[in-house]
Amino acid sequence: MKARRAKWRWATSYIKVALHPAALLSLAALVTLGVLEFKSPTARNYFTRYPVTFGLIAGLLNLIFTLSLVNKIIERRDELRWRDIRNTTLKGLNDEVRATRDILWVALWGHPPFGPGQQTEAACRAARDSGAKWPEAPARTETADVRAQIGTMESDADRTQAAAKILRMATEQIREGLVRWAPMMTLAHGDYTSLVPVTTLADVLEVMEFPFAEKRIAQEGGHVQGIFHDALRDLWLHAITTCVYAEENLVRALYPKREYPERPPEPWISQEPRTLMLSPDQRAELDRWLGHPLAYWLRHPLKFRFGGARKFKQDTRNRSYAVTINVPWPW
Repeated sequence: MKARRAKWRWATSYIKVALHPAALLSLAALVTLGVLEFKSPTARNYFTRYPVTFGLIAGLLNLIFTLSLVNKIIERRDELRWRDIRNTTLKGLNDEVRATRDILWVALWGHPPFGPGQQTEAACRAARDSGAKWPEAPARTETADVRAQIGTMESDADRTQAAAKILRMATEQIREGLVRWAPMMTLAHGDYTSLVPVTTLADVLEVMEFPFAEKRIAQEGGHVQGIFHDALRDLWLHAITTCVYAEENLVRALYPKREYPERPPEPWISQEPRTLMLSPDQRAELDRWLGHPLAYWLRHPLKFRFGGARKFKQDTRNRSYAVTINVPWPW
């Protein structure tokens, strides 16, 4: 199985080299010039009338084709050489994202979603020592009412204080993870498409901390001010969905279908977090982030909607702005 996978990886890697856009365009132009010379008397007449000009054009196209191909082969060899480091980096980032997701869950429920772990131990201890009343753990096979728990947390002073401390732990977790793994991603010529959602998650958590600043919650008896309730709730739900989005991007980058043909044809999804943490609306939103607008248009030719990374960035910007607009400048 490993030998077959290695052969498949080698074949697909160099097929991608041959399909480099600049190389394809220059090759197509060279072929067009050759066909015109043999098939069109008019073109042949122009070629003989201006031999130096068309010789320069053909030489330039040939140079572009050669340089594009050689450059892509060198990049691909480097990528294959650093593949193990890249994969280790992606796995490390994935662990940081999962830990951050679980810490956000502890801030709402007082316990981790999938059992205790070393990375959530401090958050669980902070929840126990807070003196707040935490709800009963939802079943892992059911969708938890996260929206209601966020509303309760925003209105209860004890739970607000506990959430502020635990949210700070989640922010530190993802920041330290990025400091630890992002430089390795650069060194290994990694997949920045997978890295961007993780960095965006760190920015979102920083914005979520604004309503929990001591000078703000002290004005409202120890809980979150009313002007932040709706915006903070939407951004918190967005942060949890972003965690699942980042995880699925990382795992799909780790195990692409073209290099693991023995895997099922369906794309991998994080089943338990989707079921427990995300409402039907959040799951639909996650699918739009992961999808591509062209794929939706092919299924519904008369309809079009934004999707993919562009939709994710737009939603993140809008929900972050809804919180920061109520925070006096400078932050």
